Amino acid sequence: MRLKAILVLMLAVVATTNSCSAKEPGDKSTSPQVVATDTIMHKAVGDSIYRIITEAKKVEITSLPLQSDSLKKAISQKVSSKELELMKFIATNPKNYMTDTAVYGVFMPQFQSTYMQKKAKVTLKYDFGLRKWGIFNADDKQIALFDLVSDNMLRFACKKFPDNQFFHKLLLTRE
Repeated sequence: MRLKAILVLMLAVVATTNSCSAKEPGDKSTSPQVVATDTIMHKAVGDSIYRIITEAKKVEITSLPLQSDSLKKAISQKVSSKELELMKFIATNPKNYMTDTAVYGVFMPQFQSTYMQKKAKVTLKYDFGLRKWGIFNADDKQIALFDLVSDNMLRFACKKFPDNQFFHKLLLTRE
């Protein structure tokens, strides 16, 4: 019995000397923020394109006229700071960077978004009818082409361009 008491007492002393306690850090500055990158997008487009899209300070969207319509002009507008994160969220969907299935049609975009970060810019062009989208550099040369797996950007285009009947009719056929 006495041996058990001594053993319990020793265990209590060891536990109190080795217990953890909350200690304030000596350096009170904020710790660096760790940003997890999307590896699928990063592998598909590379570091520079990834950074321009994810760190863009300005985004300009444009409703492009259809090829058959010679009277309409491209309509552009800047994306507000409230909607900027939504645009980035839609553009960085990892599922959109996985496939590029061969289709029998010509890529004719109806919508584009231009992401600008400092002096660099990247344009994402969307062909909603073909369900394809592409990444283009500042010289309008195609960098990559992918399948469009969701209608999120089409919904956004409908919201931003309410007078565009093509976007609305296309969205209604999809839902």
